[in-house]
Amino acid sequence: MFISFEGIDGSGKTTQARILYDTLRQSRKCILTKEPTQGDIGNFIKKLIKRKRINPMAVQLLFAADRAFHTENLIKPKLKQGCTVISDRYFFSTIAYGKASGLDEGWLRQINERFIRPDITFVFDVAPEVAMKRIASRSKGTVYFEKLKFLQNTRKVYKKLAKEYGCRVIDGSKDIDTIKEEILSIVK
Repeated sequence: MFISFEGIDGSGKTTQARILYDTLRQSRKCILTKEPTQGDIGNFIKKLIKRKRINPMAVQLLFAADRAFHTENLIKPKLKQGCTVISDRYFFSTIAYGKASGLDEGWLRQINERFIRPDITFVFDVAPEVAMKRIASRSKGTVYFEKLKFLQNTRKVYKKLAKEYGCRVIDGSKDIDTIKEEILSIVK
């Protein structure tokens, strides 16, 4: 089973991906992965974002390249081995963040159309104002994408994609345990 977690920064997806992984690994083979990856391309993306040296088109092409490597070298092999793969972000992030950056949605979909689809995609929905408070409470501070107006635009795209692709929308403003139980009931 392939499960992806999507949503704006500060929506709770990373926390819940980790909780699901910790729960499932007690009874089955599973892995937790994320995008951008820890590989060469993923690390290069993180470096560009940290330096705030962003060309939106170039960054989204790099994300697609990182995803191609990730999919072929980790996700597909682990699925063939019978593992449950849990990914913190996948191709919806490219579409949502790319469109919010002003890129053509059709082009963003096109560069991602060949990637395998997750069996379940959870889209975490939370008000951008709430997300910004969560981000501010982190010790890391904000990065390039973590601006209120940008997150508002990204959220709109995620909502559209969730409806179109039949994703499971999770209210990220609920408490951690309530969300955990909701996700577990869907996965089971």
